[in-house]
Amino acid sequence: MMDFLFNRLLKRSSFKNLLWFLLVTSQLVIASGAIPSATVHIPMRDGVELTTDLYYPSGSIITNEYPCVLVRLPGGRKAPSWLPLADIAQHGYVVAIQDTRSALDPEGATLPYLSDGWGVHQDGYDTINWLASSSFTNGEIGTAGFSAAGVTQMMLAPTAPPALKCQYIGQAFGSLYHHAVFHGGQLQKNQVEVWLGCYAPHPCVLESVISQPIYNNFWQNFNSMNLAHKVDVPAVHYGGWFDPFIQGTIDAFVARQNNGQGEGKKNQKLLIGPWTHFWPKDLTLGDYQVPDNGKAPPIDISMKRWFDYYLKGIKNGIADVPSVTYYVMGPFDGSPSSGNRWKHADAWPVPAQETSFFLTADKKMTEKNPLGKGVFSYVSDPDHPVPTIGGRNLFLLSGPNDQRSIESRKDVVVFTTPPLQEDFEVTGQMFFKVFFTSSFPDTDVAVRLTDVYPDGKSLLIADGITRTGHKEEMSKEPQELTVDLCSTSIVFAKGHSIRISVAGSNYPRYEKNLHGAKSEDDDSLVSANCQIYVGKETPSRLILPVVSRGSK
Repeated sequence: MMDFLFNRLLKRSSFKNLLWFLLVTSQLVIASGAIPSATVHIPMRDGVELTTDLYYPSGSIITNEYPCVLVRLPGGRKAPSWLPLADIAQHGYVVAIQDTRSALDPEGATLPYLSDGWGVHQDGYDTINWLASSSFTNGEIGTAGFSAAGVTQMMLAPTAPPALKCQYIGQAFGSLYHHAVFHGGQLQKNQVEVWLGCYAPHPCVLESVISQPIYNNFWQNFNSMNLAHKVDVPAVHYGGWFDPFIQGTIDAFVARQNNGQGEGKKNQKLLIGPWTHFWPKDLTLGDYQVPDNGKAPPIDISMKRWFDYYLKGIKNGIADVPSVTYYVMGPFDGSPSSGNRWKHADAWPVPAQETSFFLTADKKMTEKNPLGKGVFSYVSDPDHPVPTIGGRNLFLLSGPNDQRSIESRKDVVVFTTPPLQEDFEVTGQMFFKVFFTSSFPDTDVAVRLTDVYPDGKSLLIADGITRTGHKEEMSKEPQELTVDLCSTSIVFAKGHSIRISVAGSNYPRYEKNLHGAKSEDDDSLVSANCQIYVGKETPSRLILPVVSRGSK
């Protein structure tokens, strides 16, 4: 399989880009049962020792001549998926792979990241100080890792240990609450339950997390973006448009880009491809595959090149690559459009025209606010939730899956533009504003944005939710709610349509809203009667950042 993949990549890309593809997360590099050169127990400020495996270049003795790449793992240093990261040692580094406190807790009662940031315990800071002053490294330290090991890097950065020279952060987020646990005020049920089941399975951890649905002082301890002004370290941030943490990746980059200091402000790099969370190991996109030109970026922003520059001082020009490299998606079936190509920018967000598509009384969407008015009713029944089918998921099916089976339900209201007369390139953060009433003050509004193909396929591009009970009580008068659909970059091609569907649930991506009661007659859950208002006085609308129109 590896030989087949190597030959295909070699035919369509340069050797540098092939090297990038293999090294960016090292998930495809076979570690051949990597064995550590040494195992050390690094003391923290409270006396707790964190077990850390050290990997040196093959045939090398344990020495202090090499710079160090640190990987900190809440799930444990022995997980097979992480061992390939040790292979970067073969390029002249010592790689330190460490168990964090949650990995060392036999009862699974330690919430990941609790001691990894800027609180009473600062395990990342203490680890780097110890490694830098030890006889195992030359004192130059970088950090690497994706997903959970990307988050530990986010938490570490504001503590600013002097020996930390750079970071390489993949598929991670800046705020645990906003980007991973409670999006729009509703629990990301499947993601949180499975994640904690793996990393902190003791029931007390899940109970503690779900009992705090409103952002508070506790959650501030996991929001690194608030401390971006303390970050002075350059970093690569990479993610995919169908990664559940993509908005967190973007927000963390923007926070550092705008508020960081020194190298932490001027040398942040953002890379976004047409990928799910498990790229490059998994190149599936819903019912499709990642396009050939999207499997690797067009320039070398590899881990090796990054560390060579910042840890070894090799003048390879990596600091001069564009600040932002992103893929503009197009039709997933490969049909013609101005999409499916890479672009570059100096900053994020890229220039775009905020464009509203208003919902109409005939269930269409138009750029002109209609004079007429309409009301659409549906029932949100927690006993029969609208299912999750694709999207930005971690453990569920992920990608641009067809939503027609959902859109045909009676409890889903659908609005669609006429077929587009020209390509629409949308790049940036999207929002849906809806005028809404409900029979219960605590009600969810779940929204899906799809690309409708000429043959009728309705492929999911983005989704979001808002929970009214965490804002204010619903009155009898329509209230304007905002649903964050997060960011994307896509060309809605000529002849396609843009569609919004509105429902009361998206389960099990998000927890069901029980509306605070059960029926008095039996044990069934109470349904909410919901209304969407459209028209001049209640301008419900989709807001898109339109970069360009037409084929250019």
